[in-house]
Amino acid sequence: MSLRSVSHALVSSLKPVNRLAIAPCTRTYATAKKSTHPPRRTFLHNQYTDVIKNNRAVFIFQHNNLTVKEFTQLRQELGQLAGGSESKLRVLRSGVFGAVLRETKFANLEPLVSGPTCALTTNVADNEHPELMKKAVELLSKNKKLMLLGGKLDNVLLNQSDVLKVVDLPSIDQLRAQVVSVIEAPTRKLLSTLEQPASELSSVLDRRID
Repeated sequence: MSLRSVSHALVSSLKPVNRLAIAPCTRTYATAKKSTHPPRRTFLHNQYTDVIKNNRAVFIFQHNNLTVKEFTQLRQELGQLAGGSESKLRVLRSGVFGAVLRETKFANLEPLVSGPTCALTTNVADNEHPELMKKAVELLSKNKKLMLLGGKLDNVLLNQSDVLKVVDLPSIDQLRAQVVSVIEAPTRKLLSTLEQPASELSSVLDRRID
């Protein structure tokens, strides 16, 4: 048998290939499950929640194109105030901070957090540094790129005028001293009135004896 005949016989014995039966080769990759929120957003959400819950005062300011250098300068000046090292000036991510406010009883503050905003926060007690909040608000309000919008003190919501009134109030100790002075004033006046005739009588007797 010739070589040509053998080749022809082998080709004839092969079965046709069914191309449809071959599954296409696909390449798969391991993909990580995406979280609901990016890690940065989750971090900020937790941080802002702590800010709201663990600070007596949170005063919100709108800032207009403040540079990093200007923010740094303001923070340094704030730290130089008595008790200022326990206060912070924070740049806020409005969307995240607004979402945090909606989860608290301070949700009515959310409209204030629009556009570029920052917050002055402190947990200092009035009896520790009674002038801190007043001086801090005055310091920031002097900057023309900052505008006070409102905030909260303890559990009370405050608008702009409320904040200015509250920080201008005297300390608790000063108020107590003023109340005591008012209460004692009539008593001192009465004692002075009662003592006057006795002193006059003594003066008259002294002159007669002389």
